[in-house]
Amino acid sequence: MDTKKGFLIIGIILIIISAISCIFGYRIREIWPTTIKMYEIGIPYIIGALGVVFFGISSALSVALSAKKKIIE
Repeated sequence: MDTKKGFLIIGIILIIISAISCIFGYRIREIWPTTIKMYEIGIPYIIGALGVVFFGISSALSVALSAKKKIIE
């Protein structure tokens, strides 16, 4: 697996984890009270932001590699 696909997969996984934890946050807090502090700090939002960063890195690598191929040709 090349680096571009790795960053893309990691970004998508982090975004999905963040979305699920944000959508079901109140239910998770009711079932598992120790996660209240995690939601107060904003951990799910930080995970989502990291996912967007990895997704952006993947896009930037894709553009850079395609431009490099065009220059070589």
